[in-house]
Amino acid sequence: MPEPEVAPDLLEFARRWAAALRGSGGAELETMVVRLAKEIGEQTVRGVDDRFTALYRDCPTAVVLTDPAGVVTAVNPAFLRLAGQADEGGVLGRHVSGVGAAEGDRAGLREALDELSAGSPVLDDIEIGGADDTTRRVRMSVTRLPDGAPVFMFEDMHELRLLQETFEYQSLHDSVTGLPNAAHFRSKLEAMTGTGTAEQIALLHLDIDGFKVVSDGLGTEAAELVLRGVAGALRTVFTDHGAFLARLYGDVFAVALRGELTSTTVVDLAERAIAELAKPVHVDDGIGVGVSASVGIVLADLPGPAHTDLMRSAEVALHRAKELGKAQWVLFDPAADQAARERYRLASAIAGAMAGGEMSVAYQPHVVLPDARIVTSLNAALRWDHPELGRLRSDVFYPLAETTGLTVPLGRYLLAEALRTTADWRARFGSDAPMVCLTLPQRMAIDGDLVGIVRAELDRNGLDPRHLMLCTDSPSLLDERGDLIESIGHLAGLGVLFILNVTGLTDLELVPALGVPAPAVMLVGAIVDVLDVDEPPEWARRNVRQLVERAEELGIKVGAYGVHSQEHAELLFALGVVVGSGPYVPEHVTREEAEVWIGRAYPMG
Repeated sequence: MPEPEVAPDLLEFARRWAAALRGSGGAELETMVVRLAKEIGEQTVRGVDDRFTALYRDCPTAVVLTDPAGVVTAVNPAFLRLAGQADEGGVLGRHVSGVGAAEGDRAGLREALDELSAGSPVLDDIEIGGADDTTRRVRMSVTRLPDGAPVFMFEDMHELRLLQETFEYQSLHDSVTGLPNAAHFRSKLEAMTGTGTAEQIALLHLDIDGFKVVSDGLGTEAAELVLRGVAGALRTVFTDHGAFLARLYGDVFAVALRGELTSTTVVDLAERAIAELAKPVHVDDGIGVGVSASVGIVLADLPGPAHTDLMRSAEVALHRAKELGKAQWVLFDPAADQAARERYRLASAIAGAMAGGEMSVAYQPHVVLPDARIVTSLNAALRWDHPELGRLRSDVFYPLAETTGLTVPLGRYLLAEALRTTADWRARFGSDAPMVCLTLPQRMAIDGDLVGIVRAELDRNGLDPRHLMLCTDSPSLLDERGDLIESIGHLAGLGVLFILNVTGLTDLELVPALGVPAPAVMLVGAIVDVLDVDEPPEWARRNVRQLVERAEELGIKVGAYGVHSQEHAELLFALGVVVGSGPYVPEHVTREEAEVWIGRAYPMG
């Protein structure tokens, strides 16, 4: 009897089982058991076939079966969907290379068969063609089935490529405005400056004026609507010269232009942009928000400066534009740039100067007019003994300190040094020690912790608040970033005296209007300077006289800074000014020199 075609292990098992039972059923039983084993084997094979068929049919990966020559024998539904085929008719019986979209792809399929014949599986990326003339990028895997037939599997890369493109777009664009971001802009600018073409390139940096007010007042959503409106306005204006726009950060935008450009052309575009931005963008509740922009402009010939130099120059011009006020543009000027570099270099050295002992306090005597024989107080002011530039006044480096955030530390240093000197003088000279007056830099004057800072220094030096006199001015009083009026009220309640520096009658009226507890004011600026001539104009005399009369009504004494000569002092005294300081007495002296006047009249020589 021939042996059934079953697995050897299964057949051997059947024979052993039949031999064990031979005594019970004889040869017929052996035949039955062998037949049973064969049926079991056939069922197993059919089960494997069924599972493979289900996997082949339902697999999301496109599968193509071919004969050893590469002729397609079967495809699964996923391949039909991928290739845009309605049925197998357009594929079966054709060489598998025919599914390639282009000759290079078809050659890749033929090479895959050759490599497979050499015993190596194949993994490659190709494009396949569809029935509707579209192409799809796929990852191709080629291997053999157990019977040796080649099987091609194609994984659709289209969705992955779309996802990658989405990620790439998001990495290079701003999510709020849709404009390119800073990284994309720098890369583009580098490419624009790298061409050898002889033409011009222009770079504009635009900073939205007062955008924080929009954000804080209307909220984030409204602010983003405004930013999108800004982007739309810039797209409207910058359409030529290969314009490339970007949002660099926050409320700062940039535009790069290239071609035949002149300063007039670029400035005209900047002014058009400023005008376009003023048109309102309507946010929630129908509020129309119009904005303005400060614009820094740099224009250069190509080939020329590197993209990093252009970016820096545009930023310098933008800073200068913002210093001029709102809705201003500035065209980069190399000479101004050199001056700006020197200013920034000086600003960056302030912290080191404080730590290195280059800062000191000088004292300016305030004397009774007109003879200046009695010193009423000493005004303390910071001086910087710069190793290269010599002695610098505070009005030179205070504005620079604003850019580095060191204004408050400078003010605290001045306060600490002046009060330490005051405490020493009071310990040595008692009631003969003069009152020390100091003018705080504006940023410190508006600091919310001013009261705490002053009280801490007074306590540290064992001084009563009435031993300190603080000077301030109208810009500090009116600065919206702080509440100096409230601070003055607290400090005045403790006993600190306040003097207000005024430039005219308008400033004086702030005393009653704001309730400033100032027993005296000091005239500063043109109202004093205009009187320092041989024949002062009558209107100038009248201005001072009217201010003094109004001060007398308010019970306020009037002094003056900038007294240049004895004649100048006598004229001011005749107009009602009782205290003065300036070049006609030593303007600023050291602590040791100031001690010459303590307790006695100022020597006039």
